[in-house]
This record gives sequence, structure tokens and C-alpha cells, in this order.
Amino acid sequence: MATRYVSQSEDEPELEYSSSSFDEGQEDISEKGVEPYRYEPNTSEQSALEEESEGIERDLDNRLTNTKWCLCALCQVMPTTEESQCCQEISKAKITGFNEVLQCITDHPGFLSVCLDPYVLETAYYQYRQQYDQHMEDSNERRRYVAYRQFVRWCWGFMGKEVRVPLPACAVNKIRQAFPSDTYTGFKWPN
Repeated sequence: MATRYVSQSEDEPELEYSSSSFDEGQEDISEKGVEPYRYEPNTSEQSALEEESEGIERDLDNRLTNTKWCLCALCQVMPTTEESQCCQEISKAKITGFNEVLQCITDHPGFLSVCLDPYVLETAYYQYRQQYDQHMEDSNERRRYVAYRQFVRWCWGFMGKEVRVPLPACAVNKIRQAFPSDTYTGFKWPN
């Protein structure tokens, strides 16, 4: 169907309108416009928030006793929920290498050279010591500490002073395997 408007004067352009199958469905839309959730049951905002937080708590509680949450197959059970994260759950830790997506960040060739190479860690420690004027004894504890910092710098870039993020369990475990100890200090938020 075409509608034609003919102008009264010569200065006005001639307008033409033709309908399409899109126009035929317009009769179904109410005067208010499109109502996307019209047929969905109503819920209060409070109950929706409660359900969401319960689901998150349940998910976090389930992480403490197993590794079902691990997507890369290299994570281990960690002592806290903050530490119970897989590299595949953290967008900053999803790095591609050689134009292919890796199963785990610890498989990336950069992880070995940036986080596990003792010479790189020694050099990074000198930078840390110069910046913060703190001396740490040469030990696996120092290497782990610097390796964690290197991992953050590699994935997140510069974050600023006193800004911390929980690292993926797979990366923490790989660093702990390379620089073992009898006791480990887990993730701590800044004071």
C-alpha cells in the first residue's frame, strides 16, 4: 500500500510512503510502547537481591572444599574463597598466546619467563627494593612475593600503591611449586 502526499506549492518536495510487513505488526504494540517483561511474574527488588547473594554465597562456600569451579584443570583447593578463582574466571588473566587461546595462564610462555625465571625475579626485586626501600632476605619467600607482583604487573599493568587483587589459584600453585616453603601466607586485603 502506498500513500502519496502532493504538495500545495512547487517549493515543497513530493513525499511518498509505502508500507511493509513491519507496519502490519505495529497494531500489537500498546499505547505505552514495547513492554519487554509484560508477561513475566513480578518480584520485589529486595527478594531478587537476596536470591542473588544467596547464590553467590553458596557458590563461594562450595569452592572451599573442591575444585569444581576450576576451568583450566590446574587449580588446587585454596584456604579462602578470594583465592579460589581460576585464571579463566579473571578477564585480566585470559591472555592469548601465538594466536590461540590457552587452557591455563601458566601454559603461556610468558608466565615462565616473567614469574618463574630467578634472574628476572632478582631484577624485579631490585626495582621493588629501590621503590619501597624494603630489604627481604634471599629466600623462596622473597621469590614468591616478587613472582606474585610480577604476575599482577604482567596481567593488570600498573595498579597503584596499596591496590591488591586475588590471583588465580593455578598461578599461585605454580609459583609455590617453583619456590616451595613449609608455610604460606595467603591473600590479604590492604589495611
